[in-house]
Parts: sequence; C-alpha cells; structure tokens
Amino acid sequence: MSVASPASQVNLDFLINDLGLRQVSNTSLFRKGNIFVISPSVQNKTNTFEISESLLKKYNPEKDEGYILIRIKEKFLMAKLHSFQRKMMTSSTEKSTKSKPSFWKFNVIESIIPRVENNADRNISYKVQSPTPKQLVAFFNKAK
Repeated sequence: MSVASPASQVNLDFLINDLGLRQVSNTSLFRKGNIFVISPSVQNKTNTFEISESLLKKYNPEKDEGYILIRIKEKFLMAKLHSFQRKMMTSSTEKSTKSKPSFWKFNVIESIIPRVENNADRNISYKVQSPTPKQLVAFFNKAK
C-alpha cells in the first residue's frame, strides 16, 4: 500500500469537496461522470511534475472529457488533456527507468501566460489557463 506524500495532498480537499471530483485509488487521477482529470501536484523548487503512461492509458478521448489540472502552490493551471497529450506526450519524449514504468516529465513556467515545457525537449511547450478557484467550481459543477 502506498502512502501519498504531503506535497501530493495539496489542494486535494478542494478537488474533492468543492469540485466534486472522485479520486481514483491513491493516484493523481480524478473522475466525475465522464469527466477525466489528471491533477498532478507541483510543490518543488523546480516546478516539475510527471504523468505516467499507465495513468494515461485509462483515458479514452472518445468517451471521456479530459483535462489536466495542475496544482501548483496555491494556484491551478488547466488545459484540455487530449490536445496537451497530442503535443506534449510523444514517444520521442517518453522516459523510463528500471524501477519505473514509462512516463513524461514536465516543467511549469510561471509567467503572465503560464506554460508547461516538456523536460525531454524544452522547445516543446504548451500554454495553459490559470483559472481562479471560483471559475473552477463553476466549470466543474455545471458538469454533473
């Protein structure tokens, strides 16, 4: 049984209580009806996060409305998962180790227009939205 680190628990209560998302096991995957959310927590000095191939395999863009909702400090960054996946998660930027299945690693660049860079190729980046908690509540609660 794995125990989530304190950093990964940041804003978890907001996702569950305010947005009405249901956490799948002890992962960064959340669901609400056909809404599929990968919500990594970035609480380190380098602003990095990872998404595993095994987590992504649970996403079906034909059936699921997918989002990536990055929890960074006290903010949230959001993007549509399907377009993020197509641009940022290519086979050429996929990593793996002996002890870890395939994954992608990303860096969050905080600026006026925040973006996520692929750690394996810094020339690949994706602009993300920075919604307020109030905007997120309105968005996720309209999707019953």
